[in-house]
Amino acid sequence: MGVVQGQSRLRFGMISGASTYYEDIREGWEAACAVRGVYCEYITLEEQDNCDAEQEILDLWKEEGFDGVALKSCEASDDTLIIDHFTEQGLPIVTFDRDVSNSTRLSYVGTRQGFVGETMARILRQMRPDGGTFGVVCKQPVRYESFVRAITKYNNVNNRGHWFEIPQPYDQEEGDLDRAPFFMQLMERFVELQPSALLFMCQLPMEDENWTVFVDKYRDRNITLIGVDGADFQLEYLNKRYVDGLVSQIPFEIGSRSLEVLHDFTAYNVRPKDVVGLDLVAYNLIPIELPPLTVDNNRIGNLKYLGYTAFGAVALCALFCIAWTIRYRQNLVVKAAQPFFLLMITGGVLVLASSLIPLSMDDGGDDSTKSTTYRVGVCMSVPWLAFIGFTVTFSALFSKTWRVNRIIQAKATLSRIKVETKDVLGPFFLLLTCNILVLTLWTVLDPLTYTRNKNEGTDYWNRVISTHGSCESDKAHAFLAPLAGINWSVIVIACYQAYEARSIKSEFSEAKYIGLALFSLFQAFITGIPVLVIVRDSPQAYYISLSLMITLLSLAVLVLIFVPKIMMQRQYAGLSEAEQRRKLQSSVVRSSNDRSSSQFANNLHLERISRNVSTSSFRKSADAMPGRSSDFKSTHETATAIGVVVEEVPNQALVRRHSL
Repeated sequence: MGVVQGQSRLRFGMISGASTYYEDIREGWEAACAVRGVYCEYITLEEQDNCDAEQEILDLWKEEGFDGVALKSCEASDDTLIIDHFTEQGLPIVTFDRDVSNSTRLSYVGTRQGFVGETMARILRQMRPDGGTFGVVCKQPVRYESFVRAITKYNNVNNRGHWFEIPQPYDQEEGDLDRAPFFMQLMERFVELQPSALLFMCQLPMEDENWTVFVDKYRDRNITLIGVDGADFQLEYLNKRYVDGLVSQIPFEIGSRSLEVLHDFTAYNVRPKDVVGLDLVAYNLIPIELPPLTVDNNRIGNLKYLGYTAFGAVALCALFCIAWTIRYRQNLVVKAAQPFFLLMITGGVLVLASSLIPLSMDDGGDDSTKSTTYRVGVCMSVPWLAFIGFTVTFSALFSKTWRVNRIIQAKATLSRIKVETKDVLGPFFLLLTCNILVLTLWTVLDPLTYTRNKNEGTDYWNRVISTHGSCESDKAHAFLAPLAGINWSVIVIACYQAYEARSIKSEFSEAKYIGLALFSLFQAFITGIPVLVIVRDSPQAYYISLSLMITLLSLAVLVLIFVPKIMMQRQYAGLSEAEQRRKLQSSVVRSSNDRSSSQFANNLHLERISRNVSTSSFRKSADAMPGRSSDFKSTHETATAIGVVVEEVPNQALVRRHSL
């Protein structure tokens, strides 16, 4: 028995075990008692299951007025009743080394027993990553269950080592846990079954005098031996390779923390947590040759061909649209659609889709082989191509609609106006210049640079097991914000112009298709951006999502703008010239807006002259009539807005093609 005298009136006692493991617990207990100036006693029980002796000591300390007890509980089932009996009498009890959670003890001081088993499993995987078979000696229920659960959790994973338990050759009986010879016999039987590893969940087997004899006898079997506790003799065994790994609580801390919990509760009424957790210490040998390391670089690999294929598909569609526009540029339908803007839209889509090429770059898992210029060029080319292509495409959409709207509005006021292509390109050049300015500043001041970073997590030997490559910039948001604002303004303007043209009923009106294109854009953003945020840390998923967004947006614009025109061109191609003129005349009449539709119709049918009157004479007679000259000019300019002029022919107003 050990005694520590103190000036305080508080008195505490500890009942502990007899093995060398508990010597450090005693030192921690007595050191804490001395620091706090309290009276302490320390008693060792030679027999682990001697609950009668435990109860006698508790009775004595209760009579002597002790203020609290730290207890290594006996292993008998009636220990719960003993603890409950004394706590009901006002004696606080904390347990250590072995918990009695179903009792009324004040707290348990020590490491969670399940964590001990999990740590043993981690060390075994660290030393034998390829898997194998194992036997467990001196099973402690909680430690054992946690160990088996942790070591077999990857048995259904193909690229991880699989572990399987060898059943215990014969059952241990009551009292066997106190006999080291029993464990030596059990170990001999296990060796006959050729295990890859033997696990010892108590210290007793290593205390046997024949331990070193056993290890030397079967050293050539390459059996991994992992035990618990870290007594001096065990650490000496580790240094001499008589054991490969040890998992230990910190005994000194168990003793000191037990006293602190009791003292703070008694003196200051500070109630501790149900479990006062302590750290573990793991010891293991490090082999000269570590297991081979396989690093997952999270490359996009063959997925890059998805990007190349997608770009190829968009490029083929864009080139077809360009060729079709040039081929039929003198056609009535293509002229009405304004070929310059069609080519502008197609070029913008092609530039936007070309961002898929640098986006598909793969450094092979080692960015050190690439120059800084290359890594910056690849990353910065993506926003350059994407933003410029986007601006060109949607600026062309609103510019061509704006041109028609200006003519229609001029007609409504009966004023004559000539709107050429260059007159509506001002906003486009302004937006394009703003994009180029911000992108240039970004490229010069803080460019995106391709960098390969280490992911969280290492293998059992603290080696990096996963990396990922990404384009990074310290202040990317400072440049993305103005770029987003500029390009959102493009969308807003396009929406406004499409809204202004909502009442144009002509088949040449594109408000409907521009609206559908904008809807496709919003749909892509609403569904795509959240997905990109979620999969940001998964390079493959991020690449697929972003590539599909760019591809679908590009194809949607081409399909919605060109397919209706191609169908209309084929429809008109089957008509005679007179039928084309009558159909187009009807289209021109319907293209007036609600505010001036009746006036526009009156202008078309105002003059009824003979079929022999020429176009020039018709214009002279119109000019000679008071109030009718401006009406004809308004009609003429309205038709010009969509690529035609109206002239008088026998009995009806027909239409002929006219260059913009």
